[in-house]
Amino acid sequence: MFKDKAERGLQLMQDAITDLLSEHPEGLTNAQIAHELGLTSDYLGHHQGYLSWSVMGLLLNSKKVEKQGRRYCLRSTDQIGVN
Repeated sequence: MFKDKAERGLQLMQDAITDLLSEHPEGLTNAQIAHELGLTSDYLGHHQGYLSWSVMGLLLNSKKVEKQGRRYCLRSTDQIGVN
């Protein structure tokens, strides 16, 4: 039950990030993504953006997103599945 909730929440975060990136074809930095989605984390003023960074790692591994310099961009549908 708890794991199902966590998996649904993770999927919602991934969907929110890909939806946001679809509106920004030039890409966004992790900090911009975290700020836009209210995902900034903070521990004693440090370690901001780890939540969004972790979700971005999953999106990169699934090849839904690609990194161009410091920016993350949504991969076009014709690129998905191509290594």
